[in-house]
Amino acid sequence: HLCAAFFSEGRAHPDSDYQILEFAHSKIETGASRTLPWEFFEQIRPAVQPAIAYAVYLYATGPDPFTTALALRLASAALGFFSIWLLCGQALRWLTHGGSKAVLVLFTGLFWLLPFLNARFASETWAGAFLCLGIVLVLVTCKEKHRFSFLSALTAGLVLGFAFYLRFPVALALVGLGFWLIVIERPGIKIIAAMALGFLLALGINLLLDYWFYGKWTLTPVNYFLVNLVDAKAAEFGVDPWWYYLEKLLLLMVPPISLVLLPAMVAAVILRPRNILVWTVVCFVVGHSFIDHKETRFLMPVIYPLLVLSVVGLEALFDKLGSPRNIFCSSRVARLGAYLFFGLNGLALAVFSFVPANQETVVHKWMYQASIESPLEIVAYGGNPYEDGSGTIGFFRSSKVSFRKAGSADEFEAYLQSAKESVYVFVPLAYPPADLLALCPDFVLESSALPQWLRQVDRWQWLSRIRIWSIYRCSPHRA
Repeated sequence: HLCAAFFSEGRAHPDSDYQILEFAHSKIETGASRTLPWEFFEQIRPAVQPAIAYAVYLYATGPDPFTTALALRLASAALGFFSIWLLCGQALRWLTHGGSKAVLVLFTGLFWLLPFLNARFASETWAGAFLCLGIVLVLVTCKEKHRFSFLSALTAGLVLGFAFYLRFPVALALVGLGFWLIVIERPGIKIIAAMALGFLLALGINLLLDYWFYGKWTLTPVNYFLVNLVDAKAAEFGVDPWWYYLEKLLLLMVPPISLVLLPAMVAAVILRPRNILVWTVVCFVVGHSFIDHKETRFLMPVIYPLLVLSVVGLEALFDKLGSPRNIFCSSRVARLGAYLFFGLNGLALAVFSFVPANQETVVHKWMYQASIESPLEIVAYGGNPYEDGSGTIGFFRSSKVSFRKAGSADEFEAYLQSAKESVYVFVPLAYPPADLLALCPDFVLESSALPQWLRQVDRWQWLSRIRIWSIYRCSPHRA
């Protein structure tokens, strides 16, 4: 988790920047000209995460946006790590076999997606962490009858209320959790009332945050529902079949082992129907499957609960079928599958924990650091790195960086002839085009999203046509 926070820089999806950090930037520099997404004007995004980013920037890290982003990733990784291990501690009580417990601990500590996911300052990550914490608090409240049960129930409601406001579709999981409380656990009206009070308290706090951010009273959950579902705005971004999430889970759970884990989840639903995660996850996944617009990231709040359910289901299935408790000692196929899983999972874990999450961050960070002492002018050949196709960057932009557009080699040559110092050129490709090399054969690579070791391996430049951002330096006196 620490490695992912430090090395896996950047966003996993543009929404993390444009609907959180750019929102925060609109409050940090209120007079600056910027491009904000349509969600800002429809007031469908809550202010809680932009408020956190705003506070960290102003009162903790200072003006360097990349230090702010690092602090937010560290906070996200710590929150995610804490939440999954707390839920793991509860889930271990549901298992009876030592092998099942060992598998759950291994999944919790080493599953490839968890460090990468938890290190993101994204709504899906924080909503998932708060959902896990809320589930733990609900279990503690219901199972441990003590004098602080009212306070723990109030805290559970507060945490689940923030989970809802961090990402509104988590309401589907909360509906399942509520049904579990009423139908299965039935803790009593006092506990349920305390949870409801905590939930309302969270809604009130977020209502105040939204008022601070938008400058007027607004109900962002209602706006979200009306715009995305009633007006079908979300469907404009694509419509997918109901089995979309089953297909994505097959990939996320590391094939071919995912062919075992998915049936195990179904087994948990059938054989352990009273489990709190069954009600929570089933309502979430089934509800999302009926929504037209689907994305893989929408599953992220319940990824860890799904992993837990797969282990619970495997144990229940083995017990039902009378299979040996340690199948890996008795089956060569099972051992081979386990080796294959941990090999593929380990490779993905290393890559996603150490490689930047997106290439834009590498170039943006270099430009910001290179312009700290003096202004920096960059020739933009083939595009502006502050305009990445999803919007215009404001939060990570350096005011000391300016761009001169060069749409052709002739324009770049004219600029070289007038330059007195080294010229920096941005190229949205792994290697500079041949026409630029002809004008400046001593191109020196300054920054690139393509790692240096991979360049050394790519001797025949097979990656030359791939859009990998790079910045080169050219000395005009040698041109």
